[in-house]
Amino acid sequence: MTAAAPRVRWELYRVALGLGVAISLALIAFSSGGYFPTAWGWGALVALTLVAGYLVVADAVRPSTLALASFGGLVGFGAWTWLALLWTDNSPGTVLEGQRVLLYVAALGALVLLVRRPTIPWVLAGTLVAIFLASGYGLATRLFPERLGVFDPVASYRLEEPLTYWNALGIFAAIGALLALGFAARGRSIAGRALAAATLPVLFATVYFTFGRGAWIAAAVGLAVAVAVDPRRLQLLVTALVLAPAPAIAVVVSSHEHALTRTDAPLASATHDGHRLALYVLLLVASEAVVAVGLALSERRVVPSSRVRLAFGAALALIALAAVLGVFVRYGGPVALARKGYDSFTTTTTSTTSPVNLNKRLFTFSGSHRSELWKAAWQDYKANAVLGSGPGTYEQYWLKHRQIQLKVRDAHNLYLEVLAELGPVGLVLLLLALGAPLAAGIAGRAHPLVPLALAAYVAYLVHAAVDWDWEMSVITLVALVCGAALLAAADRREGPPLLSPRIRGAGAAAALALIVVAFVGVVGASALSASDDALIKGRYGEAGSQARKAARWWRWSPDPWRQLGDTQAAQGDTAAARASYLKAISKNRRDWMLWYDLSAVSDGRAAEQALNEAARLNPYYRSNLEGAGSAAR
Repeated sequence: MTAAAPRVRWELYRVALGLGVAISLALIAFSSGGYFPTAWGWGALVALTLVAGYLVVADAVRPSTLALASFGGLVGFGAWTWLALLWTDNSPGTVLEGQRVLLYVAALGALVLLVRRPTIPWVLAGTLVAIFLASGYGLATRLFPERLGVFDPVASYRLEEPLTYWNALGIFAAIGALLALGFAARGRSIAGRALAAATLPVLFATVYFTFGRGAWIAAAVGLAVAVAVDPRRLQLLVTALVLAPAPAIAVVVSSHEHALTRTDAPLASATHDGHRLALYVLLLVASEAVVAVGLALSERRVVPSSRVRLAFGAALALIALAAVLGVFVRYGGPVALARKGYDSFTTTTTSTTSPVNLNKRLFTFSGSHRSELWKAAWQDYKANAVLGSGPGTYEQYWLKHRQIQLKVRDAHNLYLEVLAELGPVGLVLLLLALGAPLAAGIAGRAHPLVPLALAAYVAYLVHAAVDWDWEMSVITLVALVCGAALLAAADRREGPPLLSPRIRGAGAAAALALIVVAFVGVVGASALSASDDALIKGRYGEAGSQARKAARWWRWSPDPWRQLGDTQAAQGDTAAARASYLKAISKNRRDWMLWYDLSAVSDGRAAEQALNEAARLNPYYRSNLEGAGSAAR
């Protein structure tokens, strides 16, 4: 019994780690995908406490060279973000960005310390469980709209719950599908392979109902990378082909449910079609599990010869070649395709609403104004080519220079936005942090789960180039978990050395210091959120009290004073609201909405001056006012 104790403790450790990953990611996913500061603060607190405790009580081993490179790059990126307070044009925005990066640094630090090669299946399984729970709930809001449906006019009937952003939910479920394929192909037990395969119809249907294209493209790129690096690529391809029919049928059936794919469908019709589709999905889930069991049993009994494997590979290559040639014949050669793709991507309809039939979105290559957003980021970089304009400044640059009626906060491209806001140094540090797991994935590709973990990680990197996944912290955290698994897989050291007591002590001290930063962030964010909830419900006394509490903790931020001004304005106390808005402006004079709010509670020349300043910071807003005035005249 004594000899077995270490093994029991190790098994409990692996299970606890997997459960911890699943619960943590699920909680953040159901907290609006971790978009708001409250989630960052709580997540950072938990991760930093775990790091400090582990360094104090456990025998922490020295991370591998690649793990140190990744973690060091992210620490450097975080430090550079905070250092940007010396030159930023938006100090409050920079602090917020620093708080978000603190979550990522803390999470990666915990993962690098805790994840080892034997724990890879558990942490990836926990990630898949969290993704499936969130995606399954999101799909349920479409299948049972009378009970779980959520109306959001901005979403235009595109699936977004619980992450609250459709494209984020799409890539979230797509990453889950890649991980599920990995477990279905390489799981150790038949039951595990069957359960993983059973999630595929749900995950594919979830991706479909987001009506986005980026997630499909990113997943396809990730799968191509997995096939390219996997030493057992033919087995992976066979598994994918055998399991493909059920998810494909789920997508096809979903696309033919009229009331679930149109923005003008009445609730009664959507309920009817949703219940019917739920039955189809359940049948497909069951059939996929049966197919996975059959495939697993067949693999144990049938071992194809090298000649058969060669013939199968040649057949797949010929099919792929024929498909490529068919595309060239139908649409033109590579140059013509590139030109057509560019023209389609940079051409966006002037309509600001989605089509009534949302299926039409899936068959266009429009970038939805991304080319304009990227051009603005590049121009911002050229204007601040050395240090960047500062984290959190892209929105104000866009509003001041935009030529179209589109309000955004982010450039929809992580790498361009970092280049614009943090300059070449920031981009290099970020690429180091994100690039090391890629190298680890190639080095550790012999591990059965690594090819699909690498596929999921690559899908994130690709999708982050066309959307704001960095700001949806649950998406980035999922990528960091996959990256940590890749780093662990590449670590083949026998008996890695322990960290010295001095390094462990310094690390624990640093974690404790950062806990203070995270604590300040979470208390202020929680108070601000409570104030906003109270204001919406008309509880003005509570709203004002919570706003003042937030102001005490977030002394650098205009948001508590803006919230207090909104509360006072709602009560009709314009003098107090005016004083609060002026206090907010003193903390960030580049926020045009603060000036606009000030104009609403001011009179005469003061109101005109505030309105003019708002229009200076947002010229397109001024032109809209002038156009409206001309139309009225």
